[in-house]
Amino acid sequence: VPSERVFSSSKETCTARRASLSPPVLEALQVLKFSYKQDRLNFTEDLVADEVDYNISGRVSKKAVDELVAAGNLEELAQLLAN
Repeated sequence: VPSERVFSSSKETCTARRASLSPPVLEALQVLKFSYKQDRLNFTEDLVADEVDYNISGRVSKKAVDELVAAGNLEELAQLLAN
């Protein structure tokens, strides 16, 4: 029953350590917990890079060339220079 889950979730939040929380703060915590559990709130969504983030456009700098050579990434360097 949904209402039982609400009270159960509140019980998890209202521990002895958190007993001094005001009702508005407690309500905000419950809303955040619900949103997080429903996958509506994702704090790590933007931490995962897309392949597009690694694309280099424009002129290749000398520093980038030196770093790729030092790392032994000659194929990647060739691809950059070809574009």
